[in-house]
Amino acid sequence: MSGPDKRTELRKQAEAVVRNNASPSRESIDAQSLEATWQMLHELRVHQIELEMQNEELRCAQLDLYASQARYFDLYDLAPVGYCTVSDTGLIQQVNLTAANFLGLARGALFKQPFSRVIHKEDQDIYYRFRKQLLESGESQSCELRLCKSNGSPFWAHLTATSAVDANVPVLRIALSDITERRQLEEEVRQLAFHDPLTKLPNRRLLDDRLSLAMAASARSGCYGALMYLDLDNFKQLNDSYGHVVGDVLLIEVASRLKASVRGVDTVARFGGDEFVVMISALDTDRAASMVEARIVAEKIVDTLSKPYRLVFEGEDQSEAIVQYQCTLSVGVVLFINHVESQINLLKWADRAMYRAKKAGGGAIWFHE
Repeated sequence: MSGPDKRTELRKQAEAVVRNNASPSRESIDAQSLEATWQMLHELRVHQIELEMQNEELRCAQLDLYASQARYFDLYDLAPVGYCTVSDTGLIQQVNLTAANFLGLARGALFKQPFSRVIHKEDQDIYYRFRKQLLESGESQSCELRLCKSNGSPFWAHLTATSAVDANVPVLRIALSDITERRQLEEEVRQLAFHDPLTKLPNRRLLDDRLSLAMAASARSGCYGALMYLDLDNFKQLNDSYGHVVGDVLLIEVASRLKASVRGVDTVARFGGDEFVVMISALDTDRAASMVEARIVAEKIVDTLSKPYRLVFEGEDQSEAIVQYQCTLSVGVVLFINHVESQINLLKWADRAMYRAKKAGGGAIWFHE
């Protein structure tokens, strides 16, 4: 049926309905009592007011709903915590403004991107286990890992996530907080607890831990290790002549040269003043061969630290000052294997051997027998 024909047919149907439900005649209206007429008008007015009140209530409820939604989105976007919704396939479905700011990206640039893309490459395994445990257990999970900003710079984040169902599809609701400052403070505390504040070398406590591990490794491998006690000769004269500032510059340079003289698996520690300890691990299974290897390392250290120093510091007039300096050092060495001797004895014997070297005139290496 065409458009005009359909409209004509609807017109006819409407006229038929009017005829079947025709209004009362003038005679029937006149026959009704005046009281009934006023009662009917009253009822119509009441119903009209009721409808107007209902419409007003609906309008107010709708305004309240809009205001509630606006407050929710303000709180969601401006919360100090970042929020992300991630699909079961790992794609970002929703992200608030805080999370986008953390990552240095617009929200649109994050939509439908893999959440793993913003995880630091070295922490991908942490996120994989975190996500796997969450999906398998259904219980809330949390972890700490590094995320990457758009410029590639990493920052530490605390992630807490729960699983949910959105439109019959499982999703992850992730809350993330920037904990970089807290991690930095923790690292500073750890540095103070286990490192010398001047040279940044391990201190006595950390050396004790590493020596214990080295002795355990020696028990498994059957290889000797060596502990070297080093003391700079005539260091006090430098302090007396130029002050502790210059002495500190020398100690920092000595620490740098020491670290460059040994392997990455070895340990260089500062015990205080001008005393340093070097621990060499995994030498040889033969004691004589291990002594030869330890002597080679000790001679390398003596040669490296005996070369001239150019000490640059700030003078009294705040201008740059330079002191040319050269010194020798005395080295005491003790070998260890397994847990045959205690750590206290090893350090004591290395210290005694060092004093024997110093009494021999300095600039010498002495092995404890």
